[in-house]
Amino acid sequence: MVLAKALTYGGTLGAAGAVGFLTYSRQLLETAVLRRIRRLIGAHLVVAVLGTGATICAVANSMSGDARGMFDPDLLALTLSSGAGLASGVRLAGVLLMASALVGRPPLLAACSGAVVAATSFAWIGHVHALKVPVLPSALIGMHLMGAAFWIGALGPLYLVAGCGDLPRIARTTVRFGAIALGVVGVLLLAGGVSLVMLLPSVSALWSEAYGRLFLGKLGVVSVLLMLAALNHWRLTPRLVAHDERAATSLRRSIGIELVLAAIVLAVTATLTTVTGP
Repeated sequence: MVLAKALTYGGTLGAAGAVGFLTYSRQLLETAVLRRIRRLIGAHLVVAVLGTGATICAVANSMSGDARGMFDPDLLALTLSSGAGLASGVRLAGVLLMASALVGRPPLLAACSGAVVAATSFAWIGHVHALKVPVLPSALIGMHLMGAAFWIGALGPLYLVAGCGDLPRIARTTVRFGAIALGVVGVLLLAGGVSLVMLLPSVSALWSEAYGRLFLGKLGVVSVLLMLAALNHWRLTPRLVAHDERAATSLRRSIGIELVLAAIVLAVTATLTTVTGP
């Protein structure tokens, strides 16, 4: 279940963020890089679909206590009629809309709409729905998810751009991403922090409960991500603007590390939403 969820998070948020990146950076990208980003989006969409299907099967299995439950038609139908099934349906609708970004030079309105729908589909279920009034927490989780998609989903395209060898193009693309990212990451952190306050019974739960300890671990990894992002923005981007070739290599290496850390964050998040709760 944890693995299936982590793959679903990665595929969905990765595709949504890459679609967003394509939207605000398309005019700055050369044709070869555009093709690679479209292929990356396609790979993310496949992972999102497979991860969603695996999650549905894992839920059916958990209800039966037996591996054969993954293929039981009645249990699968019951799962699909639940909140998990509804969220999965919404997510797959978003995935279908995002697939429009893969062909030719289409208007990206449909793909962007699909990115928002798919990224926020995870807010349809989860711990916040156990609260007496879950509307505000659900909205905050949705904002948090969109921010995560923007940040995590842009890492793959940025990695491809950093390796294109065109320093002026790399610099312009990085500057544009950084200008937008400052506000988006702030919203991501604020929405996630307020949601956590609503979920936890007390501050001491951060170290006295398994959910809190896992969250602190996730926060630690996110802190390292933030430090790397700050390094890229304040140190490497000015060097790129000055056409320092070594800065492009350093940027690509830094983004590679960020991708690994992002995968860890998604794995911890999948654990938080599966094996424990506030």
